[in-house]
Amino acid sequence: MRVLVAGWFSFDEVIATVGDELGAEAVTGWLTELGVDHDVAWAPYLERGVHWRDVDPADYTHLVFTTGPVGDLPGLRDLTAAFAGAQRWAVNVSVVDEAARAMFDAVWERDAPGVSRPDLAIEGPAADAPVLAVAFAPLQGEYGDRSRADRMRGVIEEWLASRALPWFPIDTDLYDKPHPRRPAQVEALLRRCDVVLSMRLHGLVLGLKHDRPVIACDPIAGGAKVSGQARALDWPLLLEAEDVTAPALDAALSRCLSGELTGAVTRSRGRGAAGTEDARRWFTARLRG
Repeated sequence: MRVLVAGWFSFDEVIATVGDELGAEAVTGWLTELGVDHDVAWAPYLERGVHWRDVDPADYTHLVFTTGPVGDLPGLRDLTAAFAGAQRWAVNVSVVDEAARAMFDAVWERDAPGVSRPDLAIEGPAADAPVLAVAFAPLQGEYGDRSRADRMRGVIEEWLASRALPWFPIDTDLYDKPHPRRPAQVEALLRRCDVVLSMRLHGLVLGLKHDRPVIACDPIAGGAKVSGQARALDWPLLLEAEDVTAPALDAALSRCLSGELTGAVTRSRGRGAAGTEDARRWFTARLRG
């Protein structure tokens, strides 16, 4: 027995969902437990596994199509016709067209008229990875040709993708057409991450304010306000524009996750509080003449 597991992730013409992949993980997990030899058919753009158009269908006793809609849909007829000599099963699918049943020898519906069953994505271990809040900076024309923001953003985005890190952007602009943005919205998001990666001064400040370790990245060659703020707060994790590389980001993230910076976060926040008190006293003295 040898099984080819396929789904909408098997087609170049379709952008599949993470739910489709989780359905495949559930099925391949069952096959592994049973000791059944199997392959997963991935679309070439995903750059892994085999492609169903390139394998010999005679090498497989079973085709299992998992997750998503099935019906008289592009690609599905070609796939099932190519494996006509195998047992063809559909698992965890939404039957949107009864014609799909003729393409398979057996169907386990996720949903169909009169049928509703739990999706396979609810099964299996929960993924666990650190979540990063990322504050990108624009070119900031006031620094002229010293800005390295575009290069730095490219390095960071490629690093996040290559390491499969979950992240969300932190935008500190006050206005996001057509609605205003409030500081409380930004701060609430920062409290929900594990690590802040910031090319912006206020990403550094607000991350530390909310007890989050920060990978501060100064996008200006020679250093500018991000570096200055890191010095003012005595924050030790600063990457200058020329130093932002994938290995440097790996090392910085490892420090953030190790717990070694917990004390530094507390000290930096304390320096910030002392600094704002100095500013308050200065301002008050000026008001009083």
